[in-house]
Amino acid sequence: MALGEFEAACKDAARDLRRLPADLRRTLAQRVRPVVADPLAGDIRSAFRGPYATALAAQTKTRVSGDPKIVVGGARKVVSGGASARDLVFGDQFGGGRKVAEVPRRTKHKGTVHYRRRTTAQFRTARPAVFPTIARTMDRTLERFATIVEEVLGG
Repeated sequence: MALGEFEAACKDAARDLRRLPADLRRTLAQRVRPVVADPLAGDIRSAFRGPYATALAAQTKTRVSGDPKIVVGGARKVVSGGASARDLVFGDQFGGGRKVAEVPRRTKHKGTVHYRRRTTAQFRTARPAVFPTIARTMDRTLERFATIVEEVLGG
């Protein structure tokens, strides 16, 4: 199955879950979070490496829902440099590099000439944690989720 087909199948399944009666969705959400979502979030937390691993692990949370939802990151500033958890997750997943920023001169100088400032890169090489962890645990996660769905809908 190609990735696009898998994604479409997941969206259809999620849409069908939202159409279930409220009491079944509530029961499903209560069973899915501790058995499926919390262990996967724990795996992601333990996969982070590097200087920001603690901040990233603290910002990996599960949400109560009929399907397993994990939120990694957020808009809140979590490190002293002012970076948000979302910035740290992006850097951890995709790496960093040298960035050239154009900064306008101070207003007391005439003209609109800019100067270039090179910033440092906290993530020189990507050591992704989120996507590889999900791919590695996909079979186990889907098996647990399917078992819970069959038990709740069958009962």
